[in-house]
Amino acid sequence: MRALLLFCVLLFSAVVAAQPDNWRVHKTNGATKVEYRHNEAQLLEIRAQTEVRATAAAFLRLLEDTANIAAWAANTEKAELLAQPDANTHIVHTYFSAIWPVSKRDMVTQSVWSQDGDGVLTLQITDMGETIPPVKGYVRMQQVTGVWTLTPLADGKTHLQYQGQADPAGKLPRFIGDKVALKSLLSTFTQLRQVLPDYQL
Repeated sequence: MRALLLFCVLLFSAVVAAQPDNWRVHKTNGATKVEYRHNEAQLLEIRAQTEVRATAAAFLRLLEDTANIAAWAANTEKAELLAQPDANTHIVHTYFSAIWPVSKRDMVTQSVWSQDGDGVLTLQITDMGETIPPVKGYVRMQQVTGVWTLTPLADGKTHLQYQGQADPAGKLPRFIGDKVALKSLLSTFTQLRQVLPDYQL
């Protein structure tokens, strides 16, 4: 009986492990790959990864340079640092441009970074949109969450990955919002590979 129970447990575990994580490839461009899937609420989740010749410290310096965010973050007008409760935490208000008939959007997020003993840096992003009033002319994005993971590689390279989701809100059709998000993420990662080495000390 115990042998049968153990067999069933192992079989179930194998079936679960064999199930795909249902990510679909949107596009691959050299070392950069962008994938997507929809959660139970049909909200788009996106994931992108690439390799860059820069360190995690360079990435943090790039994030702190909010004045130049438009140089790498696609469709971004500007970003304002609202608060820095501690050295590892930043609360930022980001404004996004748009092409008619899509309305401009904005989001307020908190980013908290940590680094483990192997040098892997993790940046956790959470939504803070309800903490400040809406801005006229912008639709406030909702349910913004994300995780940046930077893993050091050999020869001074870093594996850079982002996974997250956001509800564009407003009356934007879901298929248009998905298309814009995927295109923007690919553009962002392509530009990151070009800009990030400039922040390497």
